[in-house]
Amino acid sequence: MSGERFGRFEVLLAERRLHVDGRHVALGSRAFELLAALVERRDRVVPKDELIEVVWPGLVVEENNLQVQISALRKVLGAQSIATVPGRGYRFAVAPGASDAVAAAGAVAQRPAECQATTAPTPDRRRSKVLVADDNKVNRLLLCRTLELMGHDVETVENGRAALELLRCSPFDLLLLDLEMPELDGFGLLEARLGAPARLEVPVIVTSSLEGVAHVARCIELGADDYLHKPLSAVLLKARVGASLERKHLRDRERERVARLVREPAGLAGEHGSASGARRVEATLLAARLRGVDEAGSLPADEAFELLNGWTTLMTDAIESRGGVVGQMTGDGLTAAFGAAGAAPVTGREPPLAGVRAALEMVELTRMFDAERATAVGAPPLELQIGIATGEVVAGWAGTPRRSGYVCIGAPVQRAAELGATGAAVGRAVLMDAASRAAVSGEITSE
Repeated sequence: MSGERFGRFEVLLAERRLHVDGRHVALGSRAFELLAALVERRDRVVPKDELIEVVWPGLVVEENNLQVQISALRKVLGAQSIATVPGRGYRFAVAPGASDAVAAAGAVAQRPAECQATTAPTPDRRRSKVLVADDNKVNRLLLCRTLELMGHDVETVENGRAALELLRCSPFDLLLLDLEMPELDGFGLLEARLGAPARLEVPVIVTSSLEGVAHVARCIELGADDYLHKPLSAVLLKARVGASLERKHLRDRERERVARLVREPAGLAGEHGSASGARRVEATLLAARLRGVDEAGSLPADEAFELLNGWTTLMTDAIESRGGVVGQMTGDGLTAAFGAAGAAPVTGREPPLAGVRAALEMVELTRMFDAERATAVGAPPLELQIGIATGEVVAGWAGTPRRSGYVCIGAPVQRAAELGATGAAVGRAVLMDAASRAAVSGEITSE
């Protein structure tokens, strides 16, 4: 069977290719094996054990590996393309020959930016700066070529001392480190990093021919993030590098967000010279509350906080990508303002339109986040209620030099909170006031 079409998708099994809107989309070998297995068995729910045996024949792997590949496919095909059947497995949920409208509902990740009311976040595509430390010239050249083909900027050195010097004076996103090098070996470099907190922010993947658990354990104890044995597998190298960089960029974004939330009011001069930057302005306020966390009382404390941290990260990205500013955060709730900050909103988008689009994306991200965790955690489903109101507010930074935040005062603040609370009673995820609805009329369908 080859050339199976599913609306906007075409799966060419014989050629091991996936086309979306007629364009080839690259998939890893495991991801394509998983897609092929689901497509061939699309008439039934496929148990996890069966999928693992097909994708990793003869190997003992953790279920988490399957979930990672499922997540990768959903990013390409859309969250609704692969259904999770709790306690049973997965099922390919797009029918052959589905209409473009049906396929589009499953392919949220492929919609243009202007239609991202239910769009998944695109991956961080920034070019990363990678440092390779290896005394073997052949290894350096091959690693450099592989990383550059992955889209990264690469610098190479032949010993640990040169690597340490570069880390002192230049920012890097990742270090690939050999252990056996002249002047300063890999172990010595890892030990030297321990005394420099800034250099500890750079993740390290050790690449070495040294065998034995003791070497791996020592590297991990010294702060290495991963360990790959030589000769390196190109597929495994790409996966580990991608995962390390994704975590690094996520930490960077979190650090930037926290810095914005806790900066001192004295460092923020407003347009009238006010230390708090306070001003009266027309803005759109958004109040969001995650429901279902309370029912997860059986979760260990660290898992409950990990759930909230993950959700907050997604919500913050949806808000800030639309030009909004996150204000108060209460664990399972947050507020945000659009058009109230000193910086202008995203080009071409008025505050109400940006706020409503952010809210729709927040609802979709919460649904996808809940689907991802449902099988692993088994917790009650999460629901998001959002209220949106537009009007005049007084906005600025308030607090003390030790603790401050962005604050909005005015009737729209209370109105947004009340609409968010009302959403649960009327069965609507997003409620907005008349002013907001008038502003988005013609752009976003509402009732």
